[in-house]
Amino acid sequence: MTVDRRAFLRRAGLVTGGAAAGVAATSGAADFHINQQLRYSAKAVGGYRPKNLTASIIAYRVPTTEPVVALTLTTVRRSPYTAKVLDILEREQVTATFNLIGRHVAAYPELAKRVAANHEVGNHTWSHPNPALARAPAARDQLRRGADIIAETTGRHPRVFRPPYGSISGATMMLAVSMGYPIVLWDFEFNQHGRSAAANVTHMTRQARPGSIILGHDGGTLNCDVVIDALPALIDRLREKGLQFVTTTDLLRLVASAGTRRAGQSSRRSRW
Repeated sequence: MTVDRRAFLRRAGLVTGGAAAGVAATSGAADFHINQQLRYSAKAVGGYRPKNLTASIIAYRVPTTEPVVALTLTTVRRSPYTAKVLDILEREQVTATFNLIGRHVAAYPELAKRVAANHEVGNHTWSHPNPALARAPAARDQLRRGADIIAETTGRHPRVFRPPYGSISGATMMLAVSMGYPIVLWDFEFNQHGRSAAANVTHMTRQARPGSIILGHDGGTLNCDVVIDALPALIDRLREKGLQFVTTTDLLRLVASAGTRRAGQSSRRSRW
């Protein structure tokens, strides 16, 4: 039996009108209607919105000419890799930003303390769920539980928020902003799925530029040997390019200072 796909979707309430729309267009419309039907309340507005919210930063890379980059890692799992990364960074005198998963901090407090002793810490939620459709109560629980255990264990409050998988709902964004977090994504990352350490170094050195935010993982199911093997050479190569390593927060401060300078220049040019 032949089924008219558009007629079927229309009867199901997943597509409305628009006879000119093709099959490719119906897929996106269907997705949106499905979300509405399931009544996801992952909005960045509404009754869960904390008072006095203003704005935040969502950063992939910082637009700057300053010769600095930020190395960021997702870490603190039951693996030998975090300690090896810390050894490399100590030897190379590089300060990084480690985005910590709360439940792993609770499980491995001594490792978390070692991370926080010399590096910036960020909030990577309590249990690393996909926050793409998270509703406000779930987002709030994940962020607060993660922040609380990080601060309690290390004595350091997380300075930034990195959403797991780079996915985020409006509600997650809203709650992150309410906690004062810049939302930090990445410019490029280690390829831990098959590319060799040498190929990673070559590719990442080519991509790096002032303001880049670099992502690596030193735990989980990825090939973390790639990060361990590539990291010393990557540090050397980026330094040869004239780039220095700073924390994510230090990198983001360049955005604020650049905005202040632009505002001052605009004010001087203006005639009232």
